[in-house]
Order: sequence, then structure tokens, then C-alpha cells
Amino acid sequence: MTEPRPRIPIASSIAKFLLGVVLFAALIWWVAPPWDEIRDRVQLSIPLLSISLLGSFVATVVTAARWKLLSEGMGATRLPYGVYFHWLALTRVVGQFMPTIVVDLLGRSAALRHAGSETSMGHLMTPVVLERLLDLLLPFVMLAWALAVRLEIIGAPYLGLTLITGLFALAMIPLLGPLAGLALRTYGWLRRFRNPDEPSPERPNVSRSLSAKIVGLAVARYFSILVQYWGAGAGFGVLLPALVLLSAAPVAQAAGLVGITPGGLGIQESGWVGGLKYLAQDEASIVVFMAATRLMMSVNFGLLSLFSYPWRRAKR
Repeated sequence: MTEPRPRIPIASSIAKFLLGVVLFAALIWWVAPPWDEIRDRVQLSIPLLSISLLGSFVATVVTAARWKLLSEGMGATRLPYGVYFHWLALTRVVGQFMPTIVVDLLGRSAALRHAGSETSMGHLMTPVVLERLLDLLLPFVMLAWALAVRLEIIGAPYLGLTLITGLFALAMIPLLGPLAGLALRTYGWLRRFRNPDEPSPERPNVSRSLSAKIVGLAVARYFSILVQYWGAGAGFGVLLPALVLLSAAPVAQAAGLVGITPGGLGIQESGWVGGLKYLAQDEASIVVFMAATRLMMSVNFGLLSLFSYPWRRAKR
């Protein structure tokens, strides 16, 4: 029996994209200083932009490894690593125009089927839910660290960052399986509420050793994305201090994971505005940084998906 093709809500995707554009434009209008200040702030540097590309590359390398490890560790058809790398990069580009949750859950699962996987869509969605869970929790942990530093509860910021990251990893190793089960039951209930015939996602079987690898890759992904952001801003003339970036990024990351608009368009930027204004950054820098990070996400992942195009299918 042929598995039904996933339905992509085109009309609602367009509406959400337009909502994101409106939110982004409204933020620019609200924050932007006179144009002359923005123009004077912009200083294009290709070498610094290459740092952003490097961050995107490393983030894709570790996230593709995590996706492959989780999928095949939970019984999915074995596929070459390049398949995961290419489709991850491509869905990051598509995710700038369609709702993130749709692209992650349906798009990535359908991509593996297209690449030659014989595993069901419901089974392929399970690892993606696990990934989303980790990617949602880690920014909130980092936000707690940022607030503790700002309120001077932590006197040694980088030591505190190291300790809280280590504690998060140690706590998540035994908790990842049970939390994933809860998340998947909730997701399945919501899907069946809308469509009673919708199959439930597979219940995860996550061993301690698999969990340790997944958590380690999640932490590596988070910090490589920070390199991507810093390089994007620096490449357009905004060199944020490391502590400012580390403190503002959790707000933007958590906001962007809401997933209402494509790639968190307008929502992630509201996180950057809130975080950077709270940290006393000037308005011209905030506007340039917002625009630069949004632009370079599309450019970086577009380049990565283009160069990895030959890897798109498993060779027979």
C-alpha cells in the first residue's frame, strides 16, 4: 500500500510568510535610526562573511550527523551521510519561505523518502521531534545563564557558561527519551484532533549512549550557529562583543523556534531587538545585524545545498 503524500498547506504558508514580512518591516520601522546612520554602519567584508558561512557549514555537518544518528539508531533505512547533509541544507532554504514546523516535520521526512528511504513518514518524523525538543530547551537554559550574568548572580560569565552547558548535557542524557515520548504523544494527539486517521509517530527507543551523542551534537550545533550569526553581523560592519552575542542569542533562538512564520521571520528578529536593546546596543547596529543574519541564512544554506546537490539521492 502506497503511503499518502504529505499535504502542504500552500494558502496558510503564503499568509504566514506575508505576516513575517509585515512583522519584519514593522520592526525595522520601529527601531531604525536615520538612514545616514545605517549607511555609515555598513562595512562589507567578504573574509568576515566567510566566517558566517563556516558557522553554517559546521552547524549543518553536526546537525546532519545528529539526524542520521537518530533516524538510523531508531530503525530507519540506512542512507549515505551526504543525503542528510544536502536535504538539511535545502530545507533550511525552503524554511525561509514556509513555516518551520511544516518544513522540518513533513519536508525533511519526505526528503528521506525521496532519497530512497523505505521507512514510513510517521517513523521518520520521530527523530525530527526529538531534535526540535533539544533545540527548544537549550536556548532557555542559555537564557537563564544570560539573565544570571546580567543580574550579577554569576560573577565569572564564561566559567558559568561552561558549567551550565555541562549540567544541561548531563541532565538531558537520561531525560531525552522520556521527554521525547511526552512530546510525541502530545504531537500525535494534536494531529489526530485535526485528522482522526492520522497515524501516530513511532514511540522513541533512545539508549543512554545514543542520547549522549545526540546531546553533544546539539550543543555543538548551538555554538556553531552563534558563529554563523557573529560572522553575518561582522561581515556587514557590526562586530558584537562575545558576551553580548551569547546573551542576546538565546532570546532570538527561542523566539525563532516558535515556528509560526517561515524561519521565524519577524519573530526571531523581535528577539534580537529585545535582547540587543536590553544590552544597550545602538539602533543602527541592531538594524544592520538583523538584516545581515536574515540575508546570510539564505545565502549560506543556499550555497551549501547547491554544492551538495550531487548527494541528494542514495546511489543504487
